[in-house]
Amino acid sequence: MTNKKIILSTAVIFVAVLVVYILVSKPSAIVKGVFYNEPSIEGTKVYFPYDFLNDNKLVFIDVKLRDKVSSVSFQNRVIPLGIYRDGEYLPLLALLTPSGKVLVGIRVCEPCGSFSFHVSESKYIVCDACGTMWDIETLAGVSGGCVNYPPPRLPVSVNGGSVWIDASALGLPIEG
Repeated sequence: MTNKKIILSTAVIFVAVLVVYILVSKPSAIVKGVFYNEPSIEGTKVYFPYDFLNDNKLVFIDVKLRDKVSSVSFQNRVIPLGIYRDGEYLPLLALLTPSGKVLVGIRVCEPCGSFSFHVSESKYIVCDACGTMWDIETLAGVSGGCVNYPPPRLPVSVNGGSVWIDASALGLPIEG
């Protein structure tokens, strides 16, 4: 074998290994929400393990309500809860942003009636029904028909290894 063939073969192998490495090490462009099915309740506060959020980045939580609710007025919006699981649950989402911030909100896109989202490109939270995109760090609208309707944010804190969601402003009868 000549030196040129050896160099060419080595270069081809190097490029192939580099391409495989890039494809394998590249993080997924889409992060789907994962349900946390057993949140703990203390009064009007809902909490779940921070490690679950850290592992999954986008967490969906359904909080059982004592009474059925058709809607709730919050932040100058009317949130249609009656169309989600017959109004028996409060759909929440928790999001761990790339900067490490924890955001929590009601998991709804009112105009299109969606209760499902995903994270795209580690930059956007996206409605699964209409494709509207919001900035993952601020929930500011980026594109789509529902940019003025990001998930309404709720106060959140991380304490004792748990994510604590304060739902008191909603005035809903949470079942504990």
